[in-house]
Amino acid sequence: MKKITLIVAGLVAVAALAVSCFQKKENNAIAEGTIDFNFDIKPILSDRCFKCHGPDPNNRKADLRLDIEENALAALKDNPNAHSIVPGKPEQSELVLRVMSTDPQYMMPPPESNLSLNDEEKYLLKKWVAQGGKYKKHWAFISPK
Repeated sequence: MKKITLIVAGLVAVAALAVSCFQKKENNAIAEGTIDFNFDIKPILSDRCFKCHGPDPNNRKADLRLDIEENALAALKDNPNAHSIVPGKPEQSELVLRVMSTDPQYMMPPPESNLSLNDEEKYLLKKWVAQGGKYKKHWAFISPK
């Protein structure tokens, strides 16, 4: 009887370990509360936004560049009272308002792009803007400390 109990306990332990290994882990940025531009934000912008708002002038829409901090913080060309990113104010940032929107005429990325953001990516962008929306140089261009 003891042998069976040990075997069952061992199987339960192995199963619990296996389940914990395969569960989706919460993003470190969300868990710890700090958002890192290069690790959390730039991949989202690169995958979902730079196609239309990045370095390629032939594909750029709305004359908006999100790959350059100064351009992302500047007033929008079609609405000088609005800014894509207002550091510390996600409720005033067009980037946040548009990625959170469900209106197909207003939302970003637009439905016809076949790109979308999941809830975690939207949350990361919003939290990043709330934390100041700071861009960061690529790690290769940052002096070691």
